[in-house]
Amino acid sequence: MNLRDAVRVALLDLALHKFRSALATLGIIFGVASVEAMMSISAGAEHETLARIAALGVDNVIIRSVKPAKAETNQRDSERQYIAEYGLLRRDLEHVRRTFPSVRFAVGQRNTRIDLYASNGKLQPGLSVIATEADYLHVTRSRISRGRFLCPLDNERLRQVCVVGSEAARKLFAYNDPLAQSVRVRETWYKVVGVLDNAAAAKDAGGDDINNYVFIPIATARTHYGDLSMRQDSGSFNAEKIQLDSISVQLADPDLVIPASRRLENYLKQTHKQKDYELLVPLELMRQKAATQRIFTVVTASIASISLLIGGIGIMNIMLANVSERRQEIGTRRAIGATRKDIVVQFVLESATLTSLGGAAGVVVGYGLARFVSHAAAWPTSTTWESAALGLGVACGAGILFGLWPAYQAAKVNPIEALRAG
Repeated sequence: MNLRDAVRVALLDLALHKFRSALATLGIIFGVASVEAMMSISAGAEHETLARIAALGVDNVIIRSVKPAKAETNQRDSERQYIAEYGLLRRDLEHVRRTFPSVRFAVGQRNTRIDLYASNGKLQPGLSVIATEADYLHVTRSRISRGRFLCPLDNERLRQVCVVGSEAARKLFAYNDPLAQSVRVRETWYKVVGVLDNAAAAKDAGGDDINNYVFIPIATARTHYGDLSMRQDSGSFNAEKIQLDSISVQLADPDLVIPASRRLENYLKQTHKQKDYELLVPLELMRQKAATQRIFTVVTASIASISLLIGGIGIMNIMLANVSERRQEIGTRRAIGATRKDIVVQFVLESATLTSLGGAAGVVVGYGLARFVSHAAAWPTSTTWESAALGLGVACGAGILFGLWPAYQAAKVNPIEALRAG
């Protein structure tokens, strides 16, 4: 019997026992569906997270000021005033620029922590005023949708100009033209010269929500507001003195990111008395996240494979029942010349066909589950042909594996005894 005839006979036999065959494939369907759904959900989450981390720039190293648990303070008991001085210094930025030849850009940023007012005098909460430099645009891989970004002359001449993020522009000016407007930071008015848009939206990966920022020249901010930020809390005045909130360093080659970050870490340990900084290395984050995601995928696939194991045992049970019911058929085939190999091939093909049909149904069900999760929970999913092929391959392999023993038992049937019993 050739392969085509064997498959035809297998399908005919399964068609004679539709309900039993359908029940036998349920375990395979749910097993493949769970594997497919978990792999789709896991792959979607991985792609989303890695994309957000990559948006920070795999060739970047970001250093941030962090308030230590016990910051060094200058205290005046009579005025109940506390000044916490910590964080990155301007000399740190100059050191990076001067001693790191592989650096393409090194940009300092300072959050002024000052309230922002629109041109109509209305306070705009939720929008931060960031003092920075011209190369910030390149480091964050942003673009200017209107006007221009800050330039070196703005810092040199202490110009009172600003660039607004796309979301900040919408909140500040609604449908009015931003380039014809001004904003007030404390008592200083800044003319809007550009609108910035960052499509990466990297906040969830540890980056900044820069579309909600208003950018002013860092030299202008230092001249008007200094390094001291004041706030009132429960009747006391607390102040923080920070020169730079963060330094973004972009390397000329991504391969230099890890060595450069280690060198920066050593420098900061030597020059800072307290741990008032942290390093964020997107490349390292991507590697760690990818490794963690691979482990998670293996674990979830292993758990889902238990359903396939149970389904395979069900297939084996059905095939053993088939052997008992079809002893006369087996005896007849052996009597007219079929070899034991032919019997083994027939029953293995029947088992593989049964599981393959269940696997195909499981892929469809798994895809539907992944789409449902994506729609109901707003969770990203990614279904690929590779995962579908893997599901079908595993199902077919399970059919062959769990069909071997029943096929071997069928091949052992004595044709004379089988015909006599019939």
